[in-house]
Amino acid sequence: MESLAGKPKDELLKKMLDFKTGKKPATLMHQLSKGYTDEQLEQLAAHFAASQK
Repeated sequence: MESLAGKPKDELLKKMLDFKTGKKPATLMHQLSKGYTDEQLEQLAAHFAASQK
């Protein structure tokens, strides 16, 4: 599995929103992402983007 640390925030947010809306199929992430608001997903994306690899 690839690391999320250091990936661009916009890229991470788009992927998480795509999981949430069903545009990107998954076995687990689509279920997890539905438990967060869009604002919370943006905060998560910012956290991982700021993290070191």
